[in-house]
Amino acid sequence: MHGGEPSVHFINSVLVTVVVALFVLWRYRLAILGGMMQGDSTALPLPAERPPARVAVGSGDLAAHEGAMRQRIAAAWLLTTAICGLPMAIATMVAGEMSTSPTYALALTCSYMIAALPMIAVSLAWPPRRIVTAFVAMMLGFAALCLSAGVIERSLLGRPLSWKILGLFPLFFDIAWNQLWMAGLFWLMSWPRRLRGVVPITFAAVLVFAAAPFAGSRLTAVLAATEVGTPWVYTLGLNGVFMLIALPVGWLAWLRLGKLAADYEAKHFSDAQLLARTWWLMLVVTIGFDILAGRERPTFALLLVIGEIVLFPLANHWVMHLLGLAKLATARPAPTLLLLRVFGYTARTERLFDRVASRWRLLGPVTMIAAPDVTARTIDPGDYLRWLTGRIDDLFVTTRPSLDRKLARLDLAPDPDGRFRITEFCCRDSTWQTTVVELMLRADAVIMDVRGISAARLGCEFELQQLAKRLPPQQLVLVVDETTGKERLKAVFGPALEQVRVIEIRRRRDADRVFDALVDAAGGAGAPSDASPVTKKDGAD
Repeated sequence: MHGGEPSVHFINSVLVTVVVALFVLWRYRLAILGGMMQGDSTALPLPAERPPARVAVGSGDLAAHEGAMRQRIAAAWLLTTAICGLPMAIATMVAGEMSTSPTYALALTCSYMIAALPMIAVSLAWPPRRIVTAFVAMMLGFAALCLSAGVIERSLLGRPLSWKILGLFPLFFDIAWNQLWMAGLFWLMSWPRRLRGVVPITFAAVLVFAAAPFAGSRLTAVLAATEVGTPWVYTLGLNGVFMLIALPVGWLAWLRLGKLAADYEAKHFSDAQLLARTWWLMLVVTIGFDILAGRERPTFALLLVIGEIVLFPLANHWVMHLLGLAKLATARPAPTLLLLRVFGYTARTERLFDRVASRWRLLGPVTMIAAPDVTARTIDPGDYLRWLTGRIDDLFVTTRPSLDRKLARLDLAPDPDGRFRITEFCCRDSTWQTTVVELMLRADAVIMDVRGISAARLGCEFELQQLAKRLPPQQLVLVVDETTGKERLKAVFGPALEQVRVIEIRRRRDADRVFDALVDAAGGAGAPSDASPVTKKDGAD
């Protein structure tokens, strides 16, 4: 077997995954939009007025908790990649018949640990600038660590030190490039936020199904080389042999997809953990290809890939448990955030969603009304499977009993990585108003993006009126910009708007101010005494 053949199949699988993921998002968005337009003309009655249920938690506790979660999550991914990277480094050295240098093993392990960066960035919702800064810091830190290890190793062996030892510093960058360049390209293909929700499950299915042509070509070659098999090749033909393989492989791919969806629903892993497994698989397979093609050791490469695939989730589960992420998440009440917005502004809503909702998942669950503008951020393996099997209607609230069932099953528990989930409610025209009011009464903090509010946005006005009527104004945060109709906002919400935290967003970093205001709102802190319909603006960057 030539190493280039399976490598081509794997690369094709990655490329096909991106294309299929884009198609899935497009069709899923249309399915959600179509479902929203259906329903009876008679709307469900609104819930009776009752006091909202809130958890008791201080804003200072929430801020401290977020900081502790960030530190532990970053440590968890670094430790996971270190545990899995060390045996892969040793295997690489053995396969290449290299010298057993601890410094070189450390350099290889550190290069594999760079895979922790995208995992941390996704889990903690890092902005691009933070990612670049962390990448530079990791590269310099790991290079300095390898240099220090080289100095210690030579000293212990009694070898003289010279200025040439400084060559270990640039050597690490060379090692990291050689080990990661191909995997890095794969990571970049799956990095866009709109693809992250569907890439792991799509890749899992495509990778299995992509084995069909590869296995078919190998089976054809084996049959054609035998006296008994040659007639079968002529009888079935290449297409027949492919179908003979494709059907059972397709069935295995379907089983794999169902298993992933079931495990996700059972909270065996989070969306970030599933994406991390996909990225680690991409790295491991590229290392296996190098051993297969460059060292011509197919059995060794296969064992390495299988071993790492098995090791990574086990190590990650153990590390998450060791650091007590889920335990820390449940050590204090988890406030629920309700995210509301003016529909129809996809890019703008996604930016706010990425920064605010993703950060809130370190504190508690997030609820929202589903719409096409954020489907790429909320689709999960269960939703994927329902869409694929034509059961998209199962996601929608159609009657009062179906709403009660969905509210009773509201996911309020953390995942193994300590992050909470986002629960979206898909509603018909006749059910969304009742649903959003029920979510208001269950929320500890509410953010509403009212940028773009106008007389034509009747749904937005309904939500504002219900918020003013049913919730304390200190529990709300409204997001505006220079285009927001301030006077209309006052007219719709009423005089209590003076007590609401209203944040004007003029640049991306203002989303952090929105998050801080939400933490204060959930913690029960009163609005500033000088609160006004628009908060005091910061200077521009």
